[in-house]
Amino acid sequence: MLLCIAPLLSVVLSIFFENSSKEVLFFNVKPNFYTSIWTTFGIAAAFFTGILAAIDYNIRKEITITLFGITLFISAILDAYYLLILNENASIKDISDNLYFIWWINRIFYSLTLLIGTIAYLKIKAKNLRTPEQKIKIIYKTAAICIVAGVTCVFIMANTDAILQRKQALNEISPIDLLSFLPLIFLFVWAAFYLPKFMLRFHGIFSKLLILSIAPLFLAQLFMALSTYAFDTYYNAAHYLRFLSYLVPLAGIILNYIETVRNEQRIIARLDVEVKEKQALTANLIEREGLLANAEKISKLGSWELDIKTNSYKWSDELYRIYGFEGNTFHPTHAIAEQVIVPEYSKKITKELSSAVKNKSTFAVEYQIIQPNGVKRYVLNQGYFTGKESKLVGTIQDITELKEATLKLRKNETLLREGEAVSNNGSWEWHSNDEHVFWSDEMFNIHGYLPHSTIVSITSYFNFVHKEDTGELRRTFAEARANRASFKANYRIVRPNGEVRYVSTTAKFKEDEIGKGYSYLGNTQDVTLLKEAQRKLEEKISELNVSNKDLEQFAYVASHDLQEPLRKIRAFGDRLKTKFNDEINEEGKDYIERMQNAAERMQILIDDLLAFSKVTREAKEFHSVDLNQLFTKVLLDLDYTIESTNAKIKLSIHETVDGISAQLAQVFQNIISNSLKFTKPGTPPLIEISSEIVLGSTLPTNAALPQALYCTIKITDNGIGFDESYAGKIFDLFQRLHSRTEYKGTGIGLAICKKIVENHSGFIFAKSKEGEGASFFISLPLKHNAA
Repeated sequence: MLLCIAPLLSVVLSIFFENSSKEVLFFNVKPNFYTSIWTTFGIAAAFFTGILAAIDYNIRKEITITLFGITLFISAILDAYYLLILNENASIKDISDNLYFIWWINRIFYSLTLLIGTIAYLKIKAKNLRTPEQKIKIIYKTAAICIVAGVTCVFIMANTDAILQRKQALNEISPIDLLSFLPLIFLFVWAAFYLPKFMLRFHGIFSKLLILSIAPLFLAQLFMALSTYAFDTYYNAAHYLRFLSYLVPLAGIILNYIETVRNEQRIIARLDVEVKEKQALTANLIEREGLLANAEKISKLGSWELDIKTNSYKWSDELYRIYGFEGNTFHPTHAIAEQVIVPEYSKKITKELSSAVKNKSTFAVEYQIIQPNGVKRYVLNQGYFTGKESKLVGTIQDITELKEATLKLRKNETLLREGEAVSNNGSWEWHSNDEHVFWSDEMFNIHGYLPHSTIVSITSYFNFVHKEDTGELRRTFAEARANRASFKANYRIVRPNGEVRYVSTTAKFKEDEIGKGYSYLGNTQDVTLLKEAQRKLEEKISELNVSNKDLEQFAYVASHDLQEPLRKIRAFGDRLKTKFNDEINEEGKDYIERMQNAAERMQILIDDLLAFSKVTREAKEFHSVDLNQLFTKVLLDLDYTIESTNAKIKLSIHETVDGISAQLAQVFQNIISNSLKFTKPGTPPLIEISSEIVLGSTLPTNAALPQALYCTIKITDNGIGFDESYAGKIFDLFQRLHSRTEYKGTGIGLAICKKIVENHSGFIFAKSKEGEGASFFISLPLKHNAA
C-alpha cells in the first residue's frame, strides 16, 4: 500500500520530471526515460511471473497460478511491443498523439485476460476436472484465447494512426474517451463478480496478493485519465502503478513458493515423524504378530479366512500345524480343507457354515480331523460371517486332550455311579460357606429318594437320621468342625416309607487354598445288609462256639472214659501173660501180644487227641519267646534220638517273637521228630534250621497282613520226602502218607502243629520232592497284636 501511495506523493511534490530533457547524475536523459524504466520492470515482472507459473504447474500440477501466469506472460509480450513504440522503434508516425490510445488498448487486453483466466479457473472447479489431460486442455484453450486477443491488440496498436485519422474525418467521439472506461468496467466485473468466487475456491498468499493488485490497477487507470500530455507526472505515475500491478502477483508466486517450500519441509518433517511412528508401529506389529503366533502355538489355536466370492482360503501358520502340514508350504484350498475332515462330520460342518452365511451370524462346531500321518484329532471351529466383505472368519483350536479328558471324565463318572450303585456307596460334599449339601445319585437312592428330587442342607440332613441316633451324630459333627478334623459315624436313617437303614459315613476335612473356608468330602455306605449278615454271623459263631465246646468236652470226656477200659485191657493182658503163661499156647500168646499193641496204639491216639483238644481249649497269655533258646531246649529233649541216628543239626536262628513257648516247642519238636523218623536207609539225618524277617505281602497266602512283619522259620531235612501234591493234606487230622508197619504215628501231630501256628495268627506249609527231603515253613508275627 505504501508503494501505491508513492505516486500520489510524487504528484504533490513534483518528483517525476516533465516532458523535457534533464541531467540526472551526470547523464542527460530523455523525457520517456522513467516511463521506459517502469515499463521494462513491468515486462520483466510479467515474464518472470509466467515462467514461475509454468514451473509451479510442472511441480504441483496446480492450474490456478498457471492461468494467471499465461495472462501476465502474453501481457508482457504486448507491453514489449508498447515499449518499442515508446522508444520510437515502431512504425507509428506520431508517438505522442497515439500513446494514450495504445495504453488503453494494452489495459483493455490485460483486464480482459484477467477475466478470461478467472472464468477458466472457475469452470475447471465447477466441472471438477482432476486429470492432467483435462487441465492441459483448459490451459491450451485459455492460451489460445489470450493469444488471439493479443494478436488483435497488436494489430490495433500497429494501425493506431489510420484508426485515429478515420475517426477525425468522421467527426466522431474520440476513441480515447471511449476506451478509457473499458478497462475499468472489465476490472470492476472481475473484482465484483468473479474474484470473490475465486477466493472461495483458492486459498493462499497468491490469491491474497492478487486482491492487492486491484489497487494499483485502478490507480493506474485513474492517473492515466488525469494525464494531460505524454510523459507528464500522471503519465509516469500510471506506468509505475502498472509495474506494481505486475510485481504484486510475482511477489505472490514467490511468497507462495516459499510457503510451499516451508509446507513441504513441515510435511517432510511430519512424514519423517510419521515414518518413524510407522516403523515403530510396524516393529510393534511384528512383535505382536510374534506374540500372537506364540499364543496360537501355546493354545493350539489357528485362524482362517474364506472369501465367499472368490472361494479363496487363508490359514495361519498354527492351522497348518494343527492339520499336520508344514507351515506355508502350499496355498490352502477348499478341497484340502474338506480332505482333512473325517467324512462323517462333513454334513454337520457344511450345515453350520451355510447357516452362518445365510443368517449372517456366528457358528461353533466340534468335529474330528485326520492328519496326513493318519492321526485323528478333535478340533473346535468357531467364528462369524462378515456380510460387508462376504467372508467367513474363524479360529480352529485343537481340543484333543480336553476332549479325551472330558470323555474319560464322563466314563469315570459313569463307572463311579455304577460302582456306587453296586456297592451302595454314595458321595457328598459340603462347604462351610454354603448350607447346601451336594449329593451323588446313589446318596438319594440310599435315603429313599429319586436323584435330585429334594434339596438337602447341612441342617435339614438330620431330619433323615433316626431319632435315637440324631444326638450322637450332631455331637460327632460339631466336634469334628470345632477341631477342623475328619470324622466317622455309624447311624440309622429313616426312609420316606418308614424303612430303617443302617449307614456308615466317613468324611474328610479339607481346608480351602485361600484359607477363607473349609469343606467336608464324604462317603456314605448303606451297611444294612452287612449289619444283617454280621448279626447272622455272630449268631452262627455263637452257635459254633457252643458246638465246639460241646465237641471238645465230648472229646475230652470220651478220651478220659476210654482210658479206663484200655488200662483194664492192658492190665488183664499182663496178668494173662504172667499167671497163665505156661498154659497158653503160642497162638494165644500172639493174640495177647496183638491185643496189648492195639491197646498201646489206642492209648497213644487218645493222648494225641487230648493234646489236640488241649490246644483248642486252653487260652494262655503271649509273651516274648527267644527262638534260639527254645530250639536249643527242644534239641536237648531229642538228644537221645539225635545220637542214636547220628543226625547232624545246623541251627541259625536268633529272632524273638510273641508266643506261647510250650506250644511252639511242641510244634518244633514234632517237625524235627518227623525229620529224624522219616530218614533214608544208610543216610544220617541232616537237619538245617534258619529264619528271616519278611513282610506279610511276600508270604504265599492272602490271609497275611501285607505291612506286618513275620518271622519265617525254615526246617529242612534230607529224608525220604513226599509227593508235594499231599503238601496240604498232611496237616489234616489222622492223615498218614505211610503204613503203620513202616513208620509209627497217629496222623495227628502235624494237625496239632497247624492248630498251634494258627492259634499264633501264623501260617505253616511244606515243600518236598519224593526221595529228596522236605522243607517246612512256619511264619509267625513278630508282635501278637500286629496280626
